[in-house]
Amino acid sequence: MSLLQFLLVLSARWKVIAVTVFVAVALTLTVSLLMPKEYKATTAVLVDVKSPDPLMGGVNAALIAPGYMTTQVDIVTSDRVAQTVVKTLGFSKSPQLVEQWREKTGGNGTLEAYYGELLQKKLEAKPSRDSSVISISFSAADPKFSAVVANAFAQAYIDTNIQ
Repeated sequence: MSLLQFLLVLSARWKVIAVTVFVAVALTLTVSLLMPKEYKATTAVLVDVKSPDPLMGGVNAALIAPGYMTTQVDIVTSDRVAQTVVKTLGFSKSPQLVEQWREKTGGNGTLEAYYGELLQKKLEAKPSRDSSVISISFSAADPKFSAVVANAFAQAYIDTNIQ
C-alpha cells in the first residue's frame, strides 16, 4: 500500500475516525469531571544507616542488610504508627468522629484502631532506590488534610524509632 492509497482510505473513513475521537474525548472528559478529586501529599524521611554503633564504634551490620529498608517501610505502615497518628491528630476530641466510630463499630474496639486502619488504606510508603530515604504519601479529598496526615506519619515513625 502506497502513501497515496493510505491517505485515500483515511479520507474515505474520516467520519468514522472523527466520531471515534469525539466519543473518546467526551467519555474521558465526563469521567474526569465525575470522579472525586484526590490529592496526594508526599514527605520524605531519611533513615540514617551510616551512624556508628554507640557501643561498638563501627557501623551496625544490621543497618546494612538489604531487608533493613523494607523493615523500616513496614514500621511506617504499621498499626502502632497509624494509631499514634490518630492520637496526635486528636480524632478522639472530635464529637463527629467519635459518633461515626460508634455508629460503624457499635463501640467495639478502640477509636485509634478504627481510624488507624482507615488511614492505612490511603497510605503509601516506598523506599527510594539506592538511597536511605523513605517516601511517605497519603491521599485524601482535602489537600491540607493529606499533607497533615503524611507529615504526622513521618513524625510518628521517627518517634517510634526513637522509642
